[in-house]
This record gives sequence, structure tokens and C-alpha cells, in this order.
Amino acid sequence: MEVKVEGGDDFANTSYGKICQDTFRDLGVRTSIDHTYLYIDPKEPVFLISVKIGRVASPLKVRDVTQPEIDKLKITDEKFAPKILAVLWDKYGARVHQIGRLEIGLKVDEREAEAVKELVVYDPREDLIPRILDGIDRILPEGARVRYPIPSPRRITIIASENPIGEEWKKKAEELVRVLGDDV
Repeated sequence: MEVKVEGGDDFANTSYGKICQDTFRDLGVRTSIDHTYLYIDPKEPVFLISVKIGRVASPLKVRDVTQPEIDKLKITDEKFAPKILAVLWDKYGARVHQIGRLEIGLKVDEREAEAVKELVVYDPREDLIPRILDGIDRILPEGARVRYPIPSPRRITIIASENPIGEEWKKKAEELVRVLGDDV
């Protein structure tokens, strides 16, 4: 993920760049972001952040996080155990039982056993936007609570300030999003 920060002094720009990198990494979305642009105008005070969404990981299926055995599944990644159980209980009900912390018993026929492997356990696209918005909220200064979103198909762009955001800043931000387009 590339980060470009403009408008502040060198120290502020470098600091905000590091904050962007660290925040999106901590939230686990950095690999799904191509580029982040942050503009700071401390005199106004106005902050603009624009995040370009890149490739998103494929959905994880039961076969990706388990090892199938006869009439049971061994979970290979413990963090997905609750989700696997929920998906299986929802689909197969009482025919699913938990043998141990990482073992699930199944009473399914051969055809159903193949279908079980293809069930989606987690789709990263489902919560990507809320996690990016959470990151943006952490990056923007605490006092910048007046927000104005700028819609775009592959970007999340928000202009924020301590004061009401005037039409002049909204137009500047919309123009900036057009200039950034899908290239940056």
C-alpha cells in the first residue's frame, strides 16, 4: 500500500504516513488497499483522506481451513472454528456436533461431504468497507468530527473538519477525487 501525505510540514506528513500504514495494517486491510492519499490543511483545519480499494482476498471455504476425515473435519485454523460451526449448524443442524475444540463430527452422505467443503466460512469483502472506515476514523484527528463523504466506485473519500465544511472545500475535494481517479 502506498501512502501520500501533503499539506503539512515534513514531520507531520511523515507522521501521518506512518499512522496510515500502521492503522490499516493493524486492522488487516492494508493488502486490500492500493493507495491512500491524505491532505492536511492545519490552518483551516481541514483533512481529506482518500483510500483506493485494490484487490480483495478470495472467500475462505471450509476446505481451506479444515482437513476432512471420515465423518469429521479437523480445523486447521482455530480462529475460524466459531464461523465453521455456525455455517455447518445453519446448513445441517443436528447432523453436526463438536467432538473437541478443533474437531467437528458430521453425519452427511458422500455428495453432501463434497458440498460441505465448498461452503464459505469467511468473505473478506463483507466487512472491508466498515474496517477501512474504522481506520479512517482512527487516522483523522479527534476534533475533526464534521464529515463529508465523496462517493466513488473504487474509493472511500472523506473530508473532515472541526468546523462546518463549506462548498469551496467540497468542490476542491470532489475535484481531487476526479484527478486521483483510478491511477493513484
